Amino acid sequence: MKKTIITFLSAIIAIAGWAQEISKAEPTAKDYINLLNKQGYYVYALDLSNLEKDKYLLSPVIQVYSKGKLETDLMDDWGIGYTNSAKTITVGFMPQTDSLFTCNFQFDEVCGFTMNLPLSSVNNEAEGYDIISYKSRPFVIQPKWKENEVIPIAAYASSWYDPDDKICRNCDVVEFDNDYLNSDTFKNSPHIYVFGIKIKKR
Repeated sequence: MKKTIITFLSAIIAIAGWAQEISKAEPTAKDYINLLNKQGYYVYALDLSNLEKDKYLLSPVIQVYSKGKLETDLMDDWGIGYTNSAKTITVGFMPQTDSLFTCNFQFDEVCGFTMNLPLSSVNNEAEGYDIISYKSRPFVIQPKWKENEVIPIAAYASSWYDPDDKICRNCDVVEFDNDYLNSDTFKNSPHIYVFGIKIKKR
């Protein structure tokens, strides 16, 4: 009986040893996306497949906020509307220089536009130097919408200086909801771009 128990325990130990083995794995698409995000590349998609095709006009929105206040709407006088000919649209960001990035709205395979936008620095008071550091976060997309009302898709926000911890930070929620103006980012960040669309019937 004792020998049987020892043999059984030896088998368990052997199995446990096998469980500690490792092997090669192939990187996934998510791994590449995370790597691109760390380099400043982001893409967000909006599903329009439940809208009747070619019956609506879509206008891009780029707003600039500073510590919770809307400073300007860069596309306020944009006179072009893109038809909802595709099931999805995308908004993408890519770095250009330390103080410049590019945004791209793509409404279908042909129609879209690209704009270069400046980035602002924030002073790290504890260290006595300026830094440029931005992070992008998506908004929770609400299924219900109103004509000509801004539907925010993503924010591109500067870090801010935290005097309590004496660091520049950009920590916040994973996604912004309807209460985004009360988020840490919108209350504290001195420079935020909000990208979205407006929809109206043709």
